[in-house]
Amino acid sequence: MSFKEGQSRRILARVAAVAAAAGLGVAGLAGSASADITIQQYVALGDSFASGVGAGAYADDGTDCYRSDNAYAKQVNVELGERLWFEACSGARVEDVVANQLNHLYRVNTEHVTIGVGGNDAGFSSVLGACAGTDTALCKTAITNARTIITDSLPAELDDLYTQVENRAFSAEIVVVGNPRLFNETACAGALAITPEEQALLNDAADLLAETTAAVAADHGFDFADPRAAFDGHGVCSADPWILGYTGTLESFHPNAAGQDAYTDVVLPALAY
Repeated sequence: MSFKEGQSRRILARVAAVAAAAGLGVAGLAGSASADITIQQYVALGDSFASGVGAGAYADDGTDCYRSDNAYAKQVNVELGERLWFEACSGARVEDVVANQLNHLYRVNTEHVTIGVGGNDAGFSSVLGACAGTDTALCKTAITNARTIITDSLPAELDDLYTQVENRAFSAEIVVVGNPRLFNETACAGALAITPEEQALLNDAADLLAETTAAVAADHGFDFADPRAAFDGHGVCSADPWILGYTGTLESFHPNAAGQDAYTDVVLPALAY
């Protein structure tokens, strides 16, 4: 399905859904979900890059999701002006998004959805750990294993997730959000012992993840918000990093507040509003 075909389908679905809703009335809608389904809604799904790990100002919501007030979902919704369901959570894999983050997708009034997930499925956190030492062979093996996952198993998992999102919110504008390259391919303390050569290999793996994710998104007619160009020159070890280096916490190698600002500038234009 092409992007235009997918967009046309969603427009037609929205008209049909609104017509059906008018026939059901508010009481019918409330019975199928909740009263707040009657307002326009934005649902933000994904992992730590989507929840805003690294950007500070985390919500005290009783979870370990580290949802930041500086995250792009929060910033985007200032412009959208909708009811935000901020479901993205630190550490989430595709299966976690399916199991825990789809409950507030509605057939009628979900206007916008963003999905940013896949890095944890590829095991990038473990890969970075393998590359942070002095064993280059171990690093290269870890990167090769991650690339195999991205190529062999991740597309089917993303396809299933995107299908479920589309079926639950088939009249929404759905945008898949990618990840930036992490490194500036130079040495500095923040990169630990990850050499420029290893950084280049890690960036290549990030490119593979982006290209794979974009391809599955295109199959569903979803737009792909690609932050890689925006983050060029702002990776770890750059003069103006938008990615944190090693901090000794889970914030390591995540976008900082400036990085989430950059994400916002990439994601917002992709959403029809």
